[in-house]
Amino acid sequence: MSEEVQSMCNLSMGVLNKGISVGKMEQAKETAYELRDMGLPDEKIARAVKVSMDTLREWFAEREEMLVK
Repeated sequence: MSEEVQSMCNLSMGVLNKGISVGKMEQAKETAYELRDMGLPDEKIARAVKVSMDTLREWFAEREEMLVK
């Protein structure tokens, strides 16, 4: 395989992997919203969706802003 083709394949794989990561994070965010709606404590939610408390707080703040608008 030529160097240019290999480079394009590597670039495509990077884009694909980034898309998968973004999708997984969006799913984790939606799950966190559902768990909070069910009354779970934030610490347990963060553990369940495998994110930091800081990330979880950011998500919930974003959600509150969207609900206010």
